[in-house]
Amino acid sequence: MSEVLQPIPYKHLPANFVVNSHASVAAYMNSLLEQPIACEGCLIELLEKYSELLSAVSDELSWRYIRMSVHADDSAYEAAYNEYYSQVVAPLEPLSFQLKKRFYASPYRAKLPAEQYAHLNTMIAKDIEIFREENVPLKVQESELANKYAGIVSKMTAEFDGKEQTVAQLGVYLKDPDRDKREAAWRLRMGCFASQEEEFDRLFDELRGLRTQIARNAGFSNYRDFMHKEMGRFSYTPEDLFKFHDAVEKVVMPFVRELDARRKKALNLDALKPWDTTVDLDGRKLQPFETTEEFLAKSVQVLEKVNPAYARQLTLMDNTGLLDLENRKGKAPGGYNTSINNLGSSFIFMNHVKLHNDVVTLLHEAGHAMHAAAMKDIVLAMYRETPSEVAELASMSMELLSMDYWDEFYKQASDLKKARQDQLEGCLTFLPWCMTVDAFQHWVYLHPEHDPAERKKAFLQISGRFASDIDWSGLEQFKHLRWMMQLHIFEVPFYYIEYGMAQLGALSVYMNYRRDPKQALRKYQDFLNLGYSKPVSEIYRAAGIEFDFSEARIGELVDFVKAELAEVAKL
Repeated sequence: MSEVLQPIPYKHLPANFVVNSHASVAAYMNSLLEQPIACEGCLIELLEKYSELLSAVSDELSWRYIRMSVHADDSAYEAAYNEYYSQVVAPLEPLSFQLKKRFYASPYRAKLPAEQYAHLNTMIAKDIEIFREENVPLKVQESELANKYAGIVSKMTAEFDGKEQTVAQLGVYLKDPDRDKREAAWRLRMGCFASQEEEFDRLFDELRGLRTQIARNAGFSNYRDFMHKEMGRFSYTPEDLFKFHDAVEKVVMPFVRELDARRKKALNLDALKPWDTTVDLDGRKLQPFETTEEFLAKSVQVLEKVNPAYARQLTLMDNTGLLDLENRKGKAPGGYNTSINNLGSSFIFMNHVKLHNDVVTLLHEAGHAMHAAAMKDIVLAMYRETPSEVAELASMSMELLSMDYWDEFYKQASDLKKARQDQLEGCLTFLPWCMTVDAFQHWVYLHPEHDPAERKKAFLQISGRFASDIDWSGLEQFKHLRWMMQLHIFEVPFYYIEYGMAQLGALSVYMNYRRDPKQALRKYQDFLNLGYSKPVSEIYRAAGIEFDFSEARIGELVDFVKAELAEVAKL
């Protein structure tokens, strides 16, 4: 019989605790608010009890989100998620606020060891500062609206190549050597989004209005500044992000345009069109696997070579039913990893279509999963809620740390070489789009009174800063739709720039790995073990790197990638 993950028993929550009941959750929280605090140990016990409750509620919400993602075409699952969020999660916020205030006001707080609790103090102070009870129902509305995006996309299909295809499946054809076929698939895919343009605009206008009101209720002049505070971005300012945008435009865009020039020459084209950007230059599409079973088995073998504990964890997740990997009609788009606290693990959701990018996606999500497993013994729930700059460093580093072992998928040396080249180039070619998404969101929320036409114009201007050598002539009606294809803008606002920060961090980890593999892997695990128990800059140092997205650092990493590409080219 296959080994499975076993539930971790709660230390404080009653065995018969009903997590899906508002009355049960509220009663437990009220008991915590009335619990006497007569010593430092009493205060720590209060935090531990609160953490267990948060973990249980988070798990229930995660499972409902998973079911909603897996069955995005069934409104019953969306309704169940929305009901739990509105009836249990949202009403918990005011009670959490009271508990945090009680913790912060306790005279015993100052006696807690600073090494262990200083960062918690910072986070709780931030939460107290921005909480407003009038925002609780607004956040419920926001969550319900954001969930509509996946529902719309999940229903998008088109007839192509003799069968009904999802937009993800249409994307597969962008690798086809037949240029006419690529163009036809691209036009159909974009047509799916064009057909829903007005619906996406209406949905986003509603979200923008709610988010702006939430920010103003909390005393902020705009939602951008509110989110910067809410996301705990203690290590940098919004102005620093503008410098990040400028640095990518100055340092990375020349590299991207060099690659475009080579692509145009290799494909013997007068101009690159949007459907020419991902096709393999030698006309061969990488085919890493044929079945989901093969995909998973080879991924486990890759992780075994990185760290046997990682392979075992992914196998346990599979045995426990914590993986849903293949694309099919009715599933939500994209991929994610969500923690399941009472198993000391997580659930991986993705949409594989048998392409190389699927390999990268699963290993990326596996990085998140190993992070979740490493944090299972961290008692305080807030120290397991890693910010994106930290979470994405775990996942993006795993992509690169596993790259030497991709021969499990590619037995031919030429295929392995191609996969590694794509990965290294992609580390940098991703950055312009990352900056576009972030800069666009800055504009959107700093100009909250704009209309869809102004938003369209702003997106085109911003994306023009980071435009590669792609010819959009005759396709202008599609060019502005690209922001509507980015689910983060709808579902998790401002969560995107962290991918850029983490990509630079991952390249730094990989640079260290090239110098000393054992030490780099040891520091990677040290970093995973910390969770969010320290500030971001300290956590990056634990990984053996600096939290640095300056122009100088980006330039250094561009040079490193070029040198690595030169080495791969010799293989």
